[in-house]
Amino acid sequence: MPLDSINETQTKIAALRMDLRVGKIFSSLGKSVGLIIDSASQDLPVTEVKVPQDEDDVVELLKIINEQLGMGDMDEISDDNINLLMDHLGSFKAQIRDGGVFTLFGDLLQYDILTKNQKIMIFDRLISDQMLLSHINETQNDAAYLRAYTLILLATLIYIDRAGTTFIDPKRRSRLVNQIVLYTMLENDTRGYEDGRGWIHAYTHLGNVLDELASDEKLVRADKILLMCTVIEKIKRLKTPLIYGESIRLAVYIADQLYEDDVYQQFLLIELREWRRSLETIQMRESSAMWNALFNRQRFLQALVLNPDMANSIVEYLEDSNDFTV
Repeated sequence: MPLDSINETQTKIAALRMDLRVGKIFSSLGKSVGLIIDSASQDLPVTEVKVPQDEDDVVELLKIINEQLGMGDMDEISDDNINLLMDHLGSFKAQIRDGGVFTLFGDLLQYDILTKNQKIMIFDRLISDQMLLSHINETQNDAAYLRAYTLILLATLIYIDRAGTTFIDPKRRSRLVNQIVLYTMLENDTRGYEDGRGWIHAYTHLGNVLDELASDEKLVRADKILLMCTVIEKIKRLKTPLIYGESIRLAVYIADQLYEDDVYQQFLLIELREWRRSLETIQMRESSAMWNALFNRQRFLQALVLNPDMANSIVEYLEDSNDFTV
């Protein structure tokens, strides 16, 4: 059976969001999300991941801007310079990607250098397919650096918007939900730290985004349930290990989300019971992928139990059922 293109998966997500919002689906949401994930086009052959060739230009720009900020001599930045910086957010060099571009954007936001229109411009680029979904349906590839750092900068912008500097309008917020659900369904790269290149850490950065959205009062409960459901259904299907603290970060997000309303606890209990039931009924073929999936589950459930802010109903279920061992 042919797999769905990214556009087809996007269409299915939009329809599912609507069904959830009008109450057509709830307890079986996990099954529906899982079917979309399983039908999505993934692990295609890798195509060339292109990076900008003007590296010297961005290194010089980073130096100049950091010096101006250090002297308190900066109150604006041009759109052209913003776009140059963003072009290098996926650099393979950690000192440019992480210690350079990402860190600088944090400073620009902290010192309120960016205008409202510039924040919107950055946000729109971050949630675009070209950045958030770059090469995402191909086998493990170097665009993972861009995708992961797109996420972490996006989390920072969502926080700034939620803290009072409002610039994300309802249309953009709705697209954000669609894109994060789609990203979660498609992201298979679980690498943490790479020698010579630094951190990727996509699932930790995803936890940062989800945590910001969990506290967003402008998001309806149906969307928050869909986001939580999607990350759980994806964890079930990952074939490579999450071993760099991702489960701990995701458990923090889950705990924060459950605190918002009892309905999230009800849904999570449904998901956890279905997850356990599926393991009891499905005969798995022994392989590294199978063991990675089982130990990912163990680490995730243990992180839920050990989180001091986790809802009592979740901890009691897991402890009573002893459902966090392999």
